[in-house]
Amino acid sequence: MYVCSIILYIRLRKNATNIKSDFEMEHKTLTSIGTISKKENLASVENDTKTNALVLESLFPFPGYNGTTVPDRTDPKSLFLITNIIHSDDKVIRAIHNVKKKFPIHFDGTPALVNLFNKATGAIRLKYLPYDKVGILVDAFHDQGIDFIKERKVQEFSSIIRITKYFKINNVVDGIYNDQNWKELFYLEIPMPLRWNSFERITSGIKHNIDDNNFDAALTTMYDDEGVLDFVRIYDEQSCQGKLLFIRDKYLEAIKYL
Repeated sequence: MYVCSIILYIRLRKNATNIKSDFEMEHKTLTSIGTISKKENLASVENDTKTNALVLESLFPFPGYNGTTVPDRTDPKSLFLITNIIHSDDKVIRAIHNVKKKFPIHFDGTPALVNLFNKATGAIRLKYLPYDKVGILVDAFHDQGIDFIKERKVQEFSSIIRITKYFKINNVVDGIYNDQNWKELFYLEIPMPLRWNSFERITSGIKHNIDDNNFDAALTTMYDDEGVLDFVRIYDEQSCQGKLLFIRDKYLEAIKYL
């Protein structure tokens, strides 16, 4: 059981090693473009998208979280339009911007990379778009010079996904930030980039050694005027500051031994 009061939490961990370092940034707020790297299960979309382009669907966008109201239960889920080549982020972002000027339906789109057929493959990650509107969106992207792999059956598989997106975060306490647009998302600042295998091993170890292990974790990078900032992104609908501080301490402890 976690104590949500910061004062009580600090008293509880007074005998623990103080890992706080001067790597922590001092922003009260931060707006930045950056990336999220995470592992998800993807498969061919089963609903009619009215297109012959290859569209994959994320089956569990927050696989580490087992809550009953997690957004991955909504319809539609996160969709990935698989591009025929890997375009630069700039090209995809410009295309999304131009399409939104005339497209009649709101959607969220971001550049992405997925590991498909054992190689890195370009994609556009879509959210908030009905399945039956994907076809006209594909046509709109075609007008922007972006083409897609032809539709084929892809069985469920696990992929590391990298998404480029825009972040707006606020400082909560002690190296912990909250997403301004999504209250269940938190960012725990860490002092160095992690390889995926190391991150996955550390996360698994933390989840096996704490009572409340119901959270999803991903790797995140952002930028400020001094350079690259590294975070662990946490999705947790029932989180409190005490739990987030505890999890962050566990990541920092593990990183010391890498």
